[in-house]
Amino acid sequence: MKKLLLYILSVFALSSCYKDKGNYDYVDINEVSITGIDSLYTVNYGSVFSVKPILSFTKDNAADTSAYRYMWLASLANTGQTANVDTLSYSRDLEERITLTSGKYDVFYRVTDKQTGVTFSKRFLITVVTSVYEGWLLLSEVNGGSRLDMLSKGTEGYKPIYDLPGTIGAGLTLSGLPVEVKFARLTTAASGHTVFVSTTTGTHRLDGETLKWKSPLQTDFFSDLPAGFYADKITCRTSGVAYLHGNDGNMYYHMYTFSVYFGLPVNVMYGRSVPFRVSPFVAYYNEISNSTNTHILYDMDGQCFVKHIYSMPAYCTEMPAGTMFNYKTGKDLVYMATTRFNNGDTYAILDSAHVKYYLARFNIATNIVQTYYDEMPATSIAQAENFAVSPDMGYVFYNVGGKLYEYDASTKQSKLMIDYGQKSVTFLKFDGFIATGLTGAKNYYNKLQVGVYDPALPADRCGTFELYTVPGVNGNLVLNESYTGFGKIKSITYRER
Repeated sequence: MKKLLLYILSVFALSSCYKDKGNYDYVDINEVSITGIDSLYTVNYGSVFSVKPILSFTKDNAADTSAYRYMWLASLANTGQTANVDTLSYSRDLEERITLTSGKYDVFYRVTDKQTGVTFSKRFLITVVTSVYEGWLLLSEVNGGSRLDMLSKGTEGYKPIYDLPGTIGAGLTLSGLPVEVKFARLTTAASGHTVFVSTTTGTHRLDGETLKWKSPLQTDFFSDLPAGFYADKITCRTSGVAYLHGNDGNMYYHMYTFSVYFGLPVNVMYGRSVPFRVSPFVAYYNEISNSTNTHILYDMDGQCFVKHIYSMPAYCTEMPAGTMFNYKTGKDLVYMATTRFNNGDTYAILDSAHVKYYLARFNIATNIVQTYYDEMPATSIAQAENFAVSPDMGYVFYNVGGKLYEYDASTKQSKLMIDYGQKSVTFLKFDGFIATGLTGAKNYYNKLQVGVYDPALPADRCGTFELYTVPGVNGNLVLNESYTGFGKIKSITYRER
């Protein structure tokens, strides 16, 4: 396709006429009406895109198509109308193979009457997608190793791509056991979009656009990493801000706006030099526009919550006094997650010597405010393996083997939601989206994501990914979607668009 400089000419007359320069009389002209074109199309990269507009004319029966010039032009959306664009076709109808890079485009269809020179235009949008444009990424264990799969979103729903790196020629061969896969935005630009893939032998960065191997994790660090280092949890809630917890027990911080990059550990109290052992969980304010102000970490040595503030990126500070519980809990943190429930409550499950468990909730929307604290007498809570919190109902979900429970803090009771029998639950999660206004987040932020392992099936297809709706009043879960053919699922993330 040929690159041209697009000059869209505005031809708007107060009436359907043009001025005859010879005698200054006004005469009616032939007007062109363009219909039959939708406002938005989704097109697979490399496919033939066909549009057949309906043209009607006020002074012509359109039998002579040679009386008109036609042009189809595509420009990246939101870049203005004077940018370099692609000329898709010069034909009346569009029937062309699309090789535009993935993204959103303004397309202009122009019909020019050769006799008068007047041009009539129709604008619409197309989204060009690739086989890896958007969708779920699933990291699984297969035969003692790791495999990265994808549920790719296309024009006809989600379709599986098993062994994604091998299928697309990503230049990456995974080794070691699976740890985590995470979509992140290290900068506000599209070039900052990335996918981290961690196994017990290391962490790799994939190109956010192509999902091909881009670099080892070391290239994102401003300090040398110890041998055998990998990221076991990455938290990214807004473009340019990310926390990375390593298997060395330290937390590392990235904030693009202030040129703070992964480097020295941030799990150090202000005025001290020796890092404390830090939990991999990070709490924050869930409203994206303010989520860079304060984050909460957990000191595993001191058994207390601590603050990490962007204005003091190298250190942590003590929490204020609590009104419901002491932030110096003297307990082990089992799980912590910030939810969309109650405008961003953080849920923390605390273990008191494996005898009693407590549920603590706090919110840091403006000030750090405690919202709930009580014992958590949940069924078999000491054996719980995975946790997740509903952003709509505030219920805590957890599993013990193949039994999936829902805990309601208002009644202080657990309900067995699903008993998978000989199968087991290997993954639980809600939300995890960065851009809350996009289609994927709107559809799935409140769906319970479940990874189910069936030991009776071969290792390369023993895993099932299920998505459930959580009803109110402790109603039974409603299965929305189910996909099979994966390994033993360890981690899931969504490549957003």
